[in-house]
Amino acid sequence: MDNGTKAPIEHRIFTNRNLKLKGIKAVGFDMDYTLAKYRSPEIEKLTFKKSIEKLVYEKHYPKELLDFEYEENFAIRGLIFDIKHGNILKTNKFRYVKRVYHGFQKYSKKERKNLYTNKKLDLASDNYRAVDTLFEIPETYLFAKLIDYFDKSSAKSQSSSYKWLYDDIRWAVDLVHRDGTLKSIIKEHPEKYIIKNSMLPLALNHFKKNGRKLFIVTNSDYNYTTFVMEFLLGKNFRDFFDIIIYSSSKPDFFTKREPFKIISEGRCFEAEKGNIYLLEQKLGVYGDSILYVGDHIYGDMLKTKQTSAWRTMMIIPELCNHIKIKKMLKEDAKRLIKMFELKNRTNRRLDQTIEELNKLIKEKEDEFDNLNLQTIKEIDSKIEKLTVEQNKLNKKLTELLTKIRELEEEIDKAYNPYFGDLFKEQNELSLFGDQVLDFACTYTSDLTNILYYSPTEYFHTPVQLMPHDKEPEFLDIEISELSEN
Repeated sequence: MDNGTKAPIEHRIFTNRNLKLKGIKAVGFDMDYTLAKYRSPEIEKLTFKKSIEKLVYEKHYPKELLDFEYEENFAIRGLIFDIKHGNILKTNKFRYVKRVYHGFQKYSKKERKNLYTNKKLDLASDNYRAVDTLFEIPETYLFAKLIDYFDKSSAKSQSSSYKWLYDDIRWAVDLVHRDGTLKSIIKEHPEKYIIKNSMLPLALNHFKKNGRKLFIVTNSDYNYTTFVMEFLLGKNFRDFFDIIIYSSSKPDFFTKREPFKIISEGRCFEAEKGNIYLLEQKLGVYGDSILYVGDHIYGDMLKTKQTSAWRTMMIIPELCNHIKIKKMLKEDAKRLIKMFELKNRTNRRLDQTIEELNKLIKEKEDEFDNLNLQTIKEIDSKIEKLTVEQNKLNKKLTELLTKIRELEEEIDKAYNPYFGDLFKEQNELSLFGDQVLDFACTYTSDLTNILYYSPTEYFHTPVQLMPHDKEPEFLDIEISELSEN
């Protein structure tokens, strides 16, 4: 335990907004993917399989769908369903569409621009739906798989919109979660689907130091939450918590005035429904003295920020593997930066050469009658040399652009073969990366990473750099090794 610097980088806590743990008097947790981490791809495969069964046996989809296999490396969080056109989109932080897949067919740049030209997506529109949670990953693949299937099938719908298909998939996925299909299987084999982390009790006790109160606010019901928490922490799991709220209906929990449906008023207060204001009263702790830990951008982070002064910590299970890949690609990333710098320098030299060439050509044309033969020959010689230089620079620029594109694709596919880096889109933040930056005070890959830090840790925001702050003159970046040839 120190300031986390001895922790492997994939287990550190990262800060977007200063957070003093010393001032935190209560810590709350979501359950799914926060206290309880599910095994991937096992949980996604199960959801995928059971959702298809619902479609086949209850919606009468073709039985051959039962033979479909789940591909675990297709979807990432932060994608967007275009329900009307049957597309899956990835945008940058400004909500401009940068990648489009229709089924498993990637749209060309021209096709993408024709459909989504120069307009931000209105995520409030009924045509779009964001992929916010890890539970939605198998749903995303199922959407792509069925788009691909029906587009190639003789049973293809004549509808001008894919809303019918999206609605059926949403119904099936929601049903397997709601009717107990998934939960009953998880209860039969919890070790297959839930990661039992022996460090979790230590992490909770770490938070309890200095008299902090702990609570859970989960959308899962009483029976399932009890089962999962007993699996993770034992029969006496309630001893860790002061309050547990089941079936909370987040994000409505943060915005509406639903009363508590009290289950128990013992040492651990237990209830269903309720709202943030009643919870604060019950805790006797308010505002920024509360830290809430969750995994859901919309339900846990954004709504908490919009409706309260609570501080937030986002659990991003994908972060651990993301950082490992980033470390593996470190030298490639450095090489890419150098290639971009060399490309920019080559571009500048090319522009200068073209400018000089155009000046000489114009001078020759405008002043031809006033020039003697020797001067004309000298101008022609310079034009010839500059033309050779222009061709040489053009060739070099083409080679650089080709190498940059190849290296970018190689780096991109290392993260995900379809949608690339979870947090980035080319050289910009992705929608997901921007939301993490905006709505999470801190973020980390696992709740137990708190054990690397003091219970009174002061998480400092790193220095925020503007683009001009990142110029080599200010960062002392060495670029002299760049080849001029």
